[in-house]
Amino acid sequence: MNAVPSRVVFSRLAAAAGAVALAGGLLLVPASAPARAQGVVDVQCTGTFTDEFTPALTNQPQNVTIATQNSYATCVTGLPGSSSVTNSEPGETCLNVLHTLTPFDETITWSDQTTSTVHWASVEDTGGAATFTGTVTAGRYLGDAAVKATEAADITGTNPELCPVGGGTITGASGPADLTLTSV
Repeated sequence: MNAVPSRVVFSRLAAAAGAVALAGGLLLVPASAPARAQGVVDVQCTGTFTDEFTPALTNQPQNVTIATQNSYATCVTGLPGSSSVTNSEPGETCLNVLHTLTPFDETITWSDQTTSTVHWASVEDTGGAATFTGTVTAGRYLGDAAVKATEAADITGTNPELCPVGGGTITGASGPADLTLTSV
């Protein structure tokens, strides 16, 4: 009578040992996972931007060169970085200070001297603020989705408040900039 329960106990122990061995074996098999998980925020930084407009913006459309300095100095995730970008914009006016009409590239140099090139494909201008969207096309974080939010907290020029009605000019804008890079 004791032989039957011993076989049952032995069978259960053997089955449990087999399950543990199988599970352990599965854990040892390398998974073909991507280098980074999708949807993970790789960079989340705040900082500042400074734009200089040449020639100064007026209320009349004109071709303008915009020289931008970006500093992404305070990071929750990722390394601090900075960039300098110069691009030409046709038809710029003081009515759309932060609006960039043409796509452009920004190469960010991180504090460890690696770089990421972001192709900013679109911008949503909401008056004194703008949200840029793009993709990292080269370097560190290749393929990440990129979002940058800026706010023109300080406008410089000659009577910049009168620019929209033709009584002033805008030579520069600066303010906070938030950068987020997310793996996709």
